[in-house]
Amino acid sequence: MKAYIQANKKGDFYNVNAFIAYEGFTSLGWEIIKFYDLNEIKDSNPENIVVGGIGNVRKHIEILGIKRNEGEIDYPNSLSSYFGRKIWTTTIQKLFENKQEWNVFIKPKDITKKFVGKVVKEYKDFIGLIEQNEDTNIWCSEIVDFITEWRCFIRYGEILDIRYYKGAWDSKLDLGVVQSAVKDFIDAPVAYGLDFGIDREGNMKLVEINDGHSLGTYGIDPINYAKFLSARWSELTGTTDYLRNL
Repeated sequence: MKAYIQANKKGDFYNVNAFIAYEGFTSLGWEIIKFYDLNEIKDSNPENIVVGGIGNVRKHIEILGIKRNEGEIDYPNSLSSYFGRKIWTTTIQKLFENKQEWNVFIKPKDITKKFVGKVVKEYKDFIGLIEQNEDTNIWCSEIVDFITEWRCFIRYGEILDIRYYKGAWDSKLDLGVVQSAVKDFIDAPVAYGLDFGIDREGNMKLVEINDGHSLGTYGIDPINYAKFLSARWSELTGTTDYLRNL
C-alpha cells in the first residue's frame, strides 16, 4: 500500500499532521511518497491514500472521478441536544443587514475553511467576508466561553482517542456524554472528530464535528492516526480499509 503525503517546496512534510501520518503509515509497512503539487501524483488507484490539506484531499478524490455525496457535518441535527446554545444558518449578506443578530460566532457552512471562524460584533469584522457576486452560506452560533476543549477521535463508532487541546488542563471531561453523542450520531462517517468543551458554568457542550480525512492530530499516536485516516479514506473512495481490524 502507498500513502502520498503532502510536503512543502523544500521537501519537508508540510505540517505536524503530515509527519505523524508518515510515522504511522511507515510503522505499518506502507510505502511513503511525498508530493508538493497534486499533479505529481499519477497514481489512479483509489486504494492508495492521499494525506494533506482539505483542499488537496478532496481535489484528488475528484480527480479519481469519485463524487463526495455528503456535505459538511459541523452541526448534525442528530446531535442538536448537545449544542447547549442556539445555532442557525444564514448568509453573510443577511447577517450584515441585520445588526441585531451580531455578536455571534460564524463559520462557513458549505465550504470548510473558506474563512476562519470568527466572532462578528461590528462592521470591521465583516471585512474580507462580503463578496460582490456571491453570498456565502454560514453557520451562526451564540457565543460560548469554553474554558477547556477536547478532540475525540471516533472510528467505526468507537472512541479511538481523546486529546485535550485548549484551555484549562485540569477540567474534567464526562466520558459518558461523549459515548452518548457517538451513539446518537446515527448518520456519522466512519471516522470523524467530535470536539467537546466545558463552559464557565461547568456545562459540557459540543463545539463542532470535523471530517476525518484531514484532521489535526493534537498528539494522537501515529499508528492510531494512520488507522483513522485509512478508515475515512476508504469510505470516501469506496475501497477496502486494510487497517480496519488492527
